[in-house]
Amino acid sequence: MEAAAFRLPRRRLSSSAAVAHGVWLRSARWDLTFLILSAALVPIPLLMYHGLGVSQTAVNLIVAGLVGGPHLYSTFTYTFMEPNYRRRHRRFLAASLALPVIVTVMAFVNLQVLLTVFFLWASIHVLHQITYINDCYAAKGPVVRPRRERIVDYGVVFLCLYPMATPQILDGSFQLGGTVLYVPAWASTGLVADAQIIAVGALFGTFFVLWLAKTIRDWRAGTLLAPSVLLIGLTIAVGFTLPLFPNIDVAFQGFNVWHSLQYLGLVWFLMAMRKERGEIDNHFVAEMNGPDRPWHFYGLAVLLTAIAGMLVLAIHGIFGVDLQKAYYIVILSTLLQHYYLDHLQFCKLGDMLGTSDRLLSARAGS
Repeated sequence: MEAAAFRLPRRRLSSSAAVAHGVWLRSARWDLTFLILSAALVPIPLLMYHGLGVSQTAVNLIVAGLVGGPHLYSTFTYTFMEPNYRRRHRRFLAASLALPVIVTVMAFVNLQVLLTVFFLWASIHVLHQITYINDCYAAKGPVVRPRRERIVDYGVVFLCLYPMATPQILDGSFQLGGTVLYVPAWASTGLVADAQIIAVGALFGTFFVLWLAKTIRDWRAGTLLAPSVLLIGLTIAVGFTLPLFPNIDVAFQGFNVWHSLQYLGLVWFLMAMRKERGEIDNHFVAEMNGPDRPWHFYGLAVLLTAIAGMLVLAIHGIFGVDLQKAYYIVILSTLLQHYYLDHLQFCKLGDMLGTSDRLLSARAGS
């Protein structure tokens, strides 16, 4: 399905894919719908499980089928499926191939350690995406953000999940799929455990106060960046409160819904711009993307999700591997690759755009 190159004539972006001239990435309506106020979807898995009596397995499968899987496998459309990306990041991609091997071995040797690594990396990945979007907003803001303010934003976002989750992780009540996260015995009891809980809470509290002070100062100075404040504020509210709900698996599916919708919107937007600039080398991927083809983009991601599901069933049926282990082998292998590949994107603003950082090309009011 892949052509040697796919190039549309380079031209100015049409209004359907154009970058917003103000502080919004695409438009206020689009950003609020997909990136920010989609946080309203976080309670849905909790309502399904606690209110409607939907089983945990059903909740997980519904979320995975509709947004979780598609967001995961959309990563591979701009990485492994793109010749130009493979050329530019050959060694980086090659290193990612070790992850499925490690996951497969750990699924049989020590599932507890595997799930612990998965949770820690997943939480970092979700919060890294928030800071990436926030960096995009800050780069389009009316003033240059000093490094100290960037540190404050990063600190409050990356720590918001842990004040309420840390005590549960240490006392063994924080479980994924019925498996307790691995914590060394010396770190989970007594003064050491208490010190960790106090340290995490104090550190988060410090960054939260600094963030509030920065927000108030910007508001008074007339330089408040509304998308950034909304995004970070909602992230704090979600990250801080979700660990308080019973059944952590279901609770974090709510965060996964928000995260996945953000990611799908972001990748579609970036790929649409890349197509209009003639920067997609794979003809099939180009045909499945574009400002006028959101459902083609989503359909391809759903198809890749279905293929992964069939691979899980094949490993279970052909090799007799326990269904849960087969699921972990396929899904966690690709999930960890997804995290690994996205760290490059999130650390290099505009890397997915190809030749330049055009998403951040203009500040508001410039």
